[in-house]
Amino acid sequence: MKQAKLILTALSGLALVGVTFGMARYGYGLYLPQFIHRYSLDKTTQGLIGSGSYAGYLIATLIASWGSSRFGPRAMLLASAFCAALGTAIVAQASSTVMLAIGVIVSGASPGIIFPALSDWVTAVANSTEKNRLFTIMNSGTGAGIIVSAGLVAFTSVSMQYAWWLFSACAIVFGALAAWLAPAKRVFHQTRASSLTADAFRLRDLILPQALPLYSVAIVAGFVTAIYWTFSVETLSRSLPGTWGIKDPALLFWMVTGFAGFLGALTGDAVNNKGLGHVLALTMVAISIALAILGLFPNIILLVLASGIVFGAAFIFITGLLGVWSMAIFPNRPSVGFGVTFLLFTAGAAAGPTASGVIASVYGQAFVFNLAALVALSPCLACKNATRALGSNAI
Repeated sequence: MKQAKLILTALSGLALVGVTFGMARYGYGLYLPQFIHRYSLDKTTQGLIGSGSYAGYLIATLIASWGSSRFGPRAMLLASAFCAALGTAIVAQASSTVMLAIGVIVSGASPGIIFPALSDWVTAVANSTEKNRLFTIMNSGTGAGIIVSAGLVAFTSVSMQYAWWLFSACAIVFGALAAWLAPAKRVFHQTRASSLTADAFRLRDLILPQALPLYSVAIVAGFVTAIYWTFSVETLSRSLPGTWGIKDPALLFWMVTGFAGFLGALTGDAVNNKGLGHVLALTMVAISIALAILGLFPNIILLVLASGIVFGAAFIFITGLLGVWSMAIFPNRPSVGFGVTFLLFTAGAAAGPTASGVIASVYGQAFVFNLAALVALSPCLACKNATRALGSNAI
């Protein structure tokens, strides 16, 4: 693939990931204080709307895993951009709690649609050397979206409504660019090791011995990272009010975490140079450290910001690693394997905050962070399986 086209493809994917994840999905948490004030949301309603976003993501992932292999990456990228544009537009003009919830759910569906399509897009346009780097650059777009959305709150007087209209406009522009660059035809690569056709694919083909470690890591990673995303800002707001003359340290924390996400663009190079297993182990250790800092030192801002930097990079790394690993396990069905992997990741993410809330009500939030830090280390046992994955062709 020509270098200029490859760069444009990477930037286009990065931008669309930034819109769907950093703005459409994580924007709810960032703007939650304003939503609470505008719609008088109680704790139960806040949680239900947040869970609705996860539900939208889960359903969208199931649909996208099926749709990308039948309609091709272009159609699914357009569907993702459409959900992001529609959902954020609904949020922007919502006049009731019900409309807000609908907008958040539709917005939350957009990243669930995009990832299976990205895996097919990368597989179709990049050779084996370029593939890991291209995908992980796209995946780092979450950080860009977080930075832009937090910057709107911290440094401008743009209202919540105008900010979400801007999110909608970005989804339209970057969705159109991605659709122009992505292939329209479905992606299916036949190998000597496989005689399957697109129509012959069976559900049991996903239950492979070499895929089980991938699935277990996805569930655990989703579980512990969701605890961090859900409770870290609240912990910071209670522990560090007005630190360094900053009215809302949570915005600084959010932006630092977003900036660190750009380091996730190095995931592909790290895998190519050090191996999937080693990078996976280091990434889960990093997530564990980030969680432990919040559990042990939530009142020391330098350590808390260090936690955000470590987690921001590690979160993008782990999602990139899961993508690389799934494409290695399912080389002929990248979108299906990818979709199932992130379906399990999201299932873990949906369970994390609920379990955390129950445990924290008895033992406290610090205990939860420290417990999650220990849980985050468990996938390291699967690292040797990940190391072998890049050399196998499962289906």
